[in-house]
Amino acid sequence: MGVFYPEKVGMAFYKAIIAYDGTDFAGWQVQPSAETVASALQNTFLRVFGEKISILGASRTDAGVHALSQVTTFESNVDAPIEKMLRAWNAALPEAIVIRLIEEIPKRINPCFDAKQKTYYYHIFTKRPLPMWVRYGWFPKQIRNFDLKKFKEALKIFSGEHDFRSFCKIEKGEERETIRTVDSIEVERCPQMRAIRVVIRGKGFLRFQIRRMVGYALDVACRSDVSVSLLRDILENPCPEQNLVKADAKGLCLRKIVYEPDVEL
Repeated sequence: MGVFYPEKVGMAFYKAIIAYDGTDFAGWQVQPSAETVASALQNTFLRVFGEKISILGASRTDAGVHALSQVTTFESNVDAPIEKMLRAWNAALPEAIVIRLIEEIPKRINPCFDAKQKTYYYHIFTKRPLPMWVRYGWFPKQIRNFDLKKFKEALKIFSGEHDFRSFCKIEKGEERETIRTVDSIEVERCPQMRAIRVVIRGKGFLRFQIRRMVGYALDVACRSDVSVSLLRDILENPCPEQNLVKADAKGLCLRKIVYEPDVEL
């Protein structure tokens, strides 16, 4: 049975920060016949508070992709103190989802359109991962031939503004703007995870863009028949039909989203 609160006179607008393990979800976006992160949040809110809400996310993460700080907004007529709303909602959610914060905001803002910069992590295991980390990184078969220097050199070509049509999924007949800017792309070691972490920052990314960037760069780092010059040619001559490896979804995590100072979010 839900925990019901009296209704407000008029709607209130909220921001929520969500963390989730995306392994068992069909992505963020609500789908008619699959469990997603957004549908789990909405259905749980309905069950607890007796109100149907629509929750907007800053990033439509794909199936298997994780998040530490997904920014969302929603509106509600439920007159619950924020602390109680947070506690009751979290208590009813699946263990794979945690609401880290809820704040009231002056008006509803689309958290995707107003984002200034998003930071993503991609983890590649360089050794067989320990069980507690295995869901959060990719352990490619070809890693035994991995050349870190070549990997960094390959990733470097993605910095700046480019047409990333060769690095995204475009449905047949779909028209989509594919020019994006990668603000920075760096590689750091994560000894505890036995992994390397690719840190990618930009205002927004296309579907599969990061996973293909990482996967193609890994091919450069592991295969003698794939070079940095070939990767540069793929970038400079856009074509969505490519046969290089796409990195696994479970290695990708939405880490942080930054907004312009004048956006009250």
